Amino acid sequence: MPRGVEGIEAIRDAALLLTAAEAAGGIAGALDVTLEYLNTRTAFGRKIGSFQALKHTCAEILIGLERARSHVYHAATRINDGEDAEAALRMAKVEACDSFAFAGDRAIQFHGGFGFTYECDAQLFLRRALWLQYWFGDGPHHRKRLAELLLPA
Repeated sequence: MPRGVEGIEAIRDAALLLTAAEAAGGIAGALDVTLEYLNTRTAFGRKIGSFQALKHTCAEILIGLERARSHVYHAATRINDGEDAEAALRMAKVEACDSFAFAGDRAIQFHGGFGFTYECDAQLFLRRALWLQYWFGDGPHHRKRLAELLLPA
């Protein structure tokens, strides 16, 4: 294990990668819970999952999941290959946490009033997403650092 600044940066890199990976997994969990509910609940004689507006939002969640996974895999590959991964890690953290917050929010909305209760798992996803957004730096912090890394002075 490296010492000094290199050691701290290695710990930061691992923390960002693991946070982004947890958020990506959370998106998948929120989507699973939401799809199960949409395919079970009926309204107006139809399953609510058949309504186009809900399908589109689920597609947006799925796109966010794939973006988050892609960023996490890219960052992990850069670390594994011994390349500079700071920009990739920051992008992964921001994308995964933002997408997780969106997925958690939509999960609660789709569950209606039941989504806010402790009996419903949907509220757990939003709580965790909001917590992860601020763990090891929030979105604006990482975006500012990304601008410094990627844009010439």
